[in-house]
Amino acid sequence: MAKYARLASYGLLLVTLLNGNDVAISGGFMIPHQTARALSLSNAMTAGVDDASAVYYNPAALSEVPGNNLLLNGMYIGAVSSVENTGREAVNKHDDNFLASLFANYHIPGTDLTIGIGTYTPFGLATTYERDFTRFAAERTELRTLYVTPSVSWHPSPILSIGAGASFVHASGLFSRSLCFNTLACTFAPGAAEAHLRVTDTTNAFAYNVGLLIKPLDNWKFGFSYRGRTDIRFDDADAKLGGVLGGQKVKADVQPLPLPPVINAGGHWQITPAWGAEFVYEFTRWSEFKTFKATFKSGPLPGFNLPQNWKDTSTVRFGSHYSLTKNIELRGGLAVEETPIPNSTQNPSIPDADKLTLNVGIGYKWEKFSFDLGYQAAFYKTRRITNNELEGTPATGIPFAGAPGKDKYETFSNFVILSVGYKF
Repeated sequence: MAKYARLASYGLLLVTLLNGNDVAISGGFMIPHQTARALSLSNAMTAGVDDASAVYYNPAALSEVPGNNLLLNGMYIGAVSSVENTGREAVNKHDDNFLASLFANYHIPGTDLTIGIGTYTPFGLATTYERDFTRFAAERTELRTLYVTPSVSWHPSPILSIGAGASFVHASGLFSRSLCFNTLACTFAPGAAEAHLRVTDTTNAFAYNVGLLIKPLDNWKFGFSYRGRTDIRFDDADAKLGGVLGGQKVKADVQPLPLPPVINAGGHWQITPAWGAEFVYEFTRWSEFKTFKATFKSGPLPGFNLPQNWKDTSTVRFGSHYSLTKNIELRGGLAVEETPIPNSTQNPSIPDADKLTLNVGIGYKWEKFSFDLGYQAAFYKTRRITNNELEGTPATGIPFAGAPGKDKYETFSNFVILSVGYKF
């Protein structure tokens, strides 16, 4: 047990260091995939998860994990996105992103309890644009989160398991854009009447998740999980006002940023001893993100208020796996995901859209080790938007007089995860 704890602590440190990188968007700013097996099954893992990542997907399923395990995951996210208006195009420069996650579980001998721990990044975003025509809507936007979650599962009967976890959440954020105080000057003499706003902060928060697993038959499992809302409070942020505002540094109180509640319900069917499939419905309560607002505690500007008015979303996930041999498993899946961002508030900082994901993967087991590779291609719907977000409203000027209703957003992303596991 001591050796197991030391290995887990080293892994937690490694993941913490790796997750110093920025992360990318996926469904608002949620990053649902955490392991290679889950990615290849399109995250259809609420009932059929059978590894230590149950800490994240459904803590009740920790009781179903065979043996005691460590699972380390390395992720690459390549997001290519652009916005275009009247012949001008801006491309997100932050297209390569790297993340890591770690999960572990341990069955307490002589009891019906299983404990687990995980560190992962379920929310984050990173977009960066050159200070061109998008600068009054977005320049650099980042949200980083790191969850550390101990969990426990209780297995009181062969057909029922209950689980829960509590998370420590470390978060950091950065938001920057330009402001215009004279439309004519900003249009014909860029910089002459412009200010620059940059807000940064780091904070900690807490979260929880609960799960239920029911196994009425040997080949059927039904799972339910709920991840509660977490408020990220950047209430003592550093704000720098540059340009015509002279480089002043002030403090900002940012209205709490909600990381939304997420509900997952799934059913897993073991069709044959070698072939299984799962269907999952996911509901995310994004409607709690109504505005991005900050108040400056001093200085020439009172603050800013950027309406968001996001909407709740539904996602349908399907995944299937087939054991080709005793040691090799083939996987595939697909998902249809809604975007929470309405046309009225879509802007380059989070260029999201409804999307279809296609997923494939393979797993190989060798003695006590497991090796898994998963890939996802996400095809985003092209959005043609009617709003004035590119023009900088509700900022103080409209320096980019683009054609209203001609904003075109295009996005495509690749997601690759490599996982290595070890069973004690």
